[in-house]
Amino acid sequence: MTRRLSIVIPSWNGRELLQRFLPSVMVAAGESEVVISDDGSSDGTAAWLEQAYPQARCVASAANRGFAPAAHAGIEAARGEIVVLLNNDLEVAPDCLGAVAEWFEDGTLFGVTFRAYDLPERTFATGGKLGRWRRGFWETWRNYEAGAGGGRDESFMLVGGFCAFRRQAYLEMGGLDPIFAPYYSEDLDLSYRARKRGWRLGYEPRAKVYHARSSSVNRHRGRFRRQAVIERNRLLFHWRNLDGGRLARHLLWAHALLAQNLLKGNWAYHAGYAQALARVGAVRRFRREERGHWLCRDAELELASGETSLAAAASPGQERI
Repeated sequence: MTRRLSIVIPSWNGRELLQRFLPSVMVAAGESEVVISDDGSSDGTAAWLEQAYPQARCVASAANRGFAPAAHAGIEAARGEIVVLLNNDLEVAPDCLGAVAEWFEDGTLFGVTFRAYDLPERTFATGGKLGRWRRGFWETWRNYEAGAGGGRDESFMLVGGFCAFRRQAYLEMGGLDPIFAPYYSEDLDLSYRARKRGWRLGYEPRAKVYHARSSSVNRHRGRFRRQAVIERNRLLFHWRNLDGGRLARHLLWAHALLAQNLLKGNWAYHAGYAQALARVGAVRRFRREERGHWLCRDAELELASGETSLAAAASPGQERI
């Protein structure tokens, strides 16, 4: 393929992870450029990269801003038509990118998500995503598996830690939104916005990565604060993206959950809800601007998420390779 790929890896204090996993990325990259977006690290990542991998480009921030801003800075700096966005805690199969570029011959495709296995067991973890609307919330309720024969399976979303997409389309949409910083839901938000604008998303099972799950996220904050961020961003995603009817139903359920989680003692939901409310002004401004780009209604996306070819479907299992 003649299209140029740019591999972008956001990293915060991830020198040890890069030492472990970057060699596999460099092998898979071939002649494609590799951009490390260093998010205010204090572990000498930038200096180490300059010495160990001078062929990689390092885009460094003076402050730690979170996944979305770090990834966006790397994507802005990238030169390729197609961006491959990877976590810093991934081992990449040598032929991972071989089947990716051909997807983009389809002019209706925004991006493609990869097939991931958990380390150290190397068991299947993440494939294509199916989404369903249930009790006022979207759920990415199921991973589906597929054969490795290069089919054209749809996905409800791209997984931000291992996916590829059109850089220009990404920039035109405004990219990963910093409202979700430091982490979680920014990839779902980007994927959903792309689909509401009429773009397709795909799943390529031949693009294999091996993931040391949550190696980076677990370095941030405590469990309660992480869960509050998850709840906040789940709410923000819905408030930003749902059209009128579904937004009304969502808000009924979201308010009901305040009482339900009060009885359960799940204060993280309340903390997340308060944090989301503090961002309502930004949500309203976003909706006013984004609404004019919507070509699909939410109900149409629900149907599309269930229409992918599932001839070889399976729930996430213990497949070993």
